[in-house]
Amino acid sequence: MTLSSTHDIATQVVIIGAGPGGLALAADLSSRGIRSVLIESRTEPTLHPRATLLGARSMELYRRFGIANQILAAGLPTDQRYEVIYATRLSGHVLAAYSSPSPDEYLKAHEAMTSSLRDAAWSPYFKVQIGQHALEPIVRDLVASQGQCTLMYGWQFDSFEQDDEGVRCEITCVSSGEKRVVRGAYLAGCDGGGSRVRAQLGIRYVGRGAMRRNVSYLFRSPDFLKHAAVGRANLYFMFLPGNFGVFTNIDGGNTWNYQHYVLDPNEDRDAIDAPAEIRRAMGHDFPFEILGVMRWHHHQSVAERYRDGRVFLCGDSAHLFCPTGGVGMNTAIGDAFDLGWKLTASLQGWGGDELLESYEWERRPIGWRNTVAAANNADRIDALMKVTPDSVEDESELGQRTRERLGKQVADFSRVISSMGLHLGYRYVESPVIIHDGSAEPPDDYRVVVQSTWPGCRAPHAWLAPQISTLDWYDGQGFTLVCSGPGIDVAPLQAAAKDAGVPLKVVSVENPSVAALYERPLVLVRPDGHVCWRGAALPSDLSSLWEVATGRRTKPASTRVESAAHAA
Repeated sequence: MTLSSTHDIATQVVIIGAGPGGLALAADLSSRGIRSVLIESRTEPTLHPRATLLGARSMELYRRFGIANQILAAGLPTDQRYEVIYATRLSGHVLAAYSSPSPDEYLKAHEAMTSSLRDAAWSPYFKVQIGQHALEPIVRDLVASQGQCTLMYGWQFDSFEQDDEGVRCEITCVSSGEKRVVRGAYLAGCDGGGSRVRAQLGIRYVGRGAMRRNVSYLFRSPDFLKHAAVGRANLYFMFLPGNFGVFTNIDGGNTWNYQHYVLDPNEDRDAIDAPAEIRRAMGHDFPFEILGVMRWHHHQSVAERYRDGRVFLCGDSAHLFCPTGGVGMNTAIGDAFDLGWKLTASLQGWGGDELLESYEWERRPIGWRNTVAAANNADRIDALMKVTPDSVEDESELGQRTRERLGKQVADFSRVISSMGLHLGYRYVESPVIIHDGSAEPPDDYRVVVQSTWPGCRAPHAWLAPQISTLDWYDGQGFTLVCSGPGIDVAPLQAAAKDAGVPLKVVSVENPSVAALYERPLVLVRPDGHVCWRGAALPSDLSSLWEVATGRRTKPASTRVESAAHAA
């Protein structure tokens, strides 16, 4: 690299931004023995939680690090069911309600390994309501304990240069003004919607862009639930003309966030009286203390590119969301775990450039899928709120009919809450490092998970023993061949992997139900837990399989590396 000095900090990967995406990437790289430097201008977690829901897939990924139970303990009390109430106001009329099992109920179902809970068959986890402010310290402490990442909080990223050998980043200490240089092989811009990394690359967002305006009020009120006559809930959607919005339970009942929806484009967002809005949504005065106010927009925005040479975009620097469906933070975490193993493969010498290129091919379509789903959810609830008549609170026959009609419409909105398929059902369809077998793609239903080993899908979950899942096979350290066919000699694949320098382990399956779930006698799963190939027998050209799967050869558009008999 040019312009180096004795004061430069040398590493393998430079990460800008210590939000959920940046911390997840640092943890994933560290678990693989890859050194990184993480640059973050903040010194404390964000006070105002921008994300409050951790989905099942994110929990599965954090399970690898042994911090899933710690995350559960830091979220809302695990004995509380996930309750959503739609009401005119907190002391008004209930229009509809939604309830799903508590984390404790899921745990009991998993301990028994049988359950009438539909969602429990798809993953060891359901959704976890935990604020970004509470999640970040857990992952930060994990990264610190792994000993591979230099955490530089209180340092601001200024600019970078890249060449064929690596990247050179200039940073400044926020408190002292001291300047340093950090050099690495790769740079990951995880620095949010105002990303300096993306700006320097000249990469724009595309999509619908900024949508509805919002004002969020973070406040403390230990007596909040005593005053909320409509009942206890995690989320309260307010259908009150002139005061639409949602209350979010941040810590179990003491701290709340009220997101006021500014549906009127002519409303002066800066002139809104925060205490008055909160009292009006409650329906009467009650004691509370405002901790912070944040003005922001809903977005459906995706970066036009995720990669430029040795520089990658991850998280909000690559996509911006509407917070309806709880997929924004989880998409960032998914980006990190996809990018982490690919950077590792490149740095360890067994991954080719096509593997790095596949990061954009895989994650950008998921960015589109998820931002569009969230925007559609926002559009649906906005549309209902905009036509909510003033009579919704009338104590009259008209008011009663209005509430009944609106309640039926709102009940259908529960698909926003029932989003397990959105979190678990994504797959990589056009990836250059996924080897498809010509079979039909399974449905992608945002509410229901269709577990499958169709190449590109997340490998299925099933319980092998109490608290031991098939997902535990995928520890992130290499590829895993799941073999359920009797008498199949997998030694040639192991030898080809060794020749290619690819880490591989073999898992033999004897459980008939697990074998049926995995659909083919041979299923090859990548370090990130996604299927990259499956078949009834090994392909004849094993070196080509590894060349495609590790990105060292471009997959021809007209041919596929397939088993001679891919249909079981």
